[in-house]
Amino acid sequence: MNICILSTDQEDDDNRILEAALEKGHKACIYRMQDIRLALSTHQPCVYAGNEDITDKFDVIIPRLNVNCSDYGINVLQQFICSQIYVSETPDALRLGRDKLKCLQYLLAQGLPFPTTCISYRPEGFSDLARHTGLPVVVKLIDSTEGVGVFVVNTRKELDNLAKTFTRFGASYVIQSFIGEAAGSDVRAFVVGGRVVAAMERHSIDGDFRANVSLGATADPCELSEHEEKTVLAATEAIGINVAGVDFIRSKSGPLLLEINVSPDFTGDHGIEKVTGIDIAGAIVDFVVQQTQPFYANHRLLQMCNSMSKEG
Repeated sequence: MNICILSTDQEDDDNRILEAALEKGHKACIYRMQDIRLALSTHQPCVYAGNEDITDKFDVIIPRLNVNCSDYGINVLQQFICSQIYVSETPDALRLGRDKLKCLQYLLAQGLPFPTTCISYRPEGFSDLARHTGLPVVVKLIDSTEGVGVFVVNTRKELDNLAKTFTRFGASYVIQSFIGEAAGSDVRAFVVGGRVVAAMERHSIDGDFRANVSLGATADPCELSEHEEKTVLAATEAIGINVAGVDFIRSKSGPLLLEINVSPDFTGDHGIEKVTGIDIAGAIVDFVVQQTQPFYANHRLLQMCNSMSKEG
């Protein structure tokens, strides 16, 4: 299998996927998404990496899109799809994963649990909405990542001041209920192809209410209850994502979903691969290869049916 990993500056993780693919006997390489160029033509649509035409070079594309390259990256993936190349994630799923509010609305439609979340077009609207969330309240930028852009406020006055500050700079944000019993800890479940392949619990060591490893939290492997696992898998199914890091907290009422990360990190000293000892990269490669074969089989069948229809 000839695999292309489209990278957007998650070098350690992407190199691990490359390493796993090569170890399993596949051909593989990495291209930076920022170096990809597109030519849209009804006669000859093309994808270029530098001056090289890679439109038909690969059997499968594995996208690794960080926040800063989501829009352009999705356009690139759509071009490969138009060229009938298998892409391991759909543009729709990636868009949903990047839009935190819309993602929560999809979870809501499936009856899945998450902290009460509110949004307002005007900053003064948040003070009134706080009756739904209660105080303290978490204020979260829509495009927050790795705990950056996430704050906790204790009073309506603090909420008003922060909301007005964000609005002044044109930032989009939401407020969420603060779950006191879970402050400083959360769980990351790593999902590959409808299966939880690894899970770890993260704990803040300095009193921070955020449990992001990037902010100094520690992590230990953990087991999920049957209810937690069902909730995590239902969340990824709700938005149609295949590979994701699902974050949730363990509240008194059960698991509450926080976020679905559609391009999750998994390497590093505190990454889930090292913490749990599970070959995350290998699991990703195995799943993608398994999905590639039926994709092209169905494509060939469709071509045969279309040809027979025209002949008839």
